[in-house]
Amino acid sequence: MRRLLNASCLSLVLLGSSSSAAPDAGTQPAASPAPVTPPASGTATDGGVPSATDGGSTIHPSRLAEARALIPPPLLYGQFQPTVGAWVEYEFRSKQATFPVRAAVVGHTLRDNTTPLYQLEVTYDTKPRTLVVLWIEGGTHPLVERLAVSVPPNAPISIPVDLLADQPELRGEQTRARDTEVRGGPFAGKARQLTFRLETGSTMEVVTTPKAPVFGVESLRGPEATWVARKSGTGARPELNAVPIAVPRVPGQ
Repeated sequence: MRRLLNASCLSLVLLGSSSSAAPDAGTQPAASPAPVTPPASGTATDGGVPSATDGGSTIHPSRLAEARALIPPPLLYGQFQPTVGAWVEYEFRSKQATFPVRAAVVGHTLRDNTTPLYQLEVTYDTKPRTLVVLWIEGGTHPLVERLAVSVPPNAPISIPVDLLADQPELRGEQTRARDTEVRGGPFAGKARQLTFRLETGSTMEVVTTPKAPVFGVESLRGPEATWVARKSGTGARPELNAVPIAVPRVPGQ
């Protein structure tokens, strides 16, 4: 099983537990803005988990929490709806903090003229403001190919991920599904409530509705945080303005 790169550090960023400026990690500030393109993935094997071409995607139980931290929960528990320009803003609430999180589909290209590749940006309105960018290969089961994190004043860094956006092991076991209703707000109306049991015994409650763009997720309530969609719109544009320093895929244990 290959080692997940920096997943523990990324989990802290994605949970938004920091409320002060991050210390300099030794990287140099980004140079003048450059066109944003997916970082080259090279030909070496993935440094995280088996990719689709490896003949399998099983994650060792000891790595589930680390792998789960690499996929934003609305993407993991929703159904990716890649309309370029669409955005949705959630209120993120944990024991540490409450702040807005905005997710937007900001780019699209075709790989080999056949396979769609989307750029999804997730902005955490923390201090400093944190931008997480995912490059997602489309298809029946979208694949998160790479992830970049940008925390000023440091240069953005990207790592290989190669996880399915709806990876079953990461979602947990679905134990319940029922019709429900969102009673207020911009996404009011009929919805579905899904319950997933994680390997720790805790549960994730998910409310889905086609009215919520990008993921089709109105709310998530888990053991560490809740996400509730507050508003949405169109016209989103890329915020990443520098090419990330790419950690290559390397052989691992």
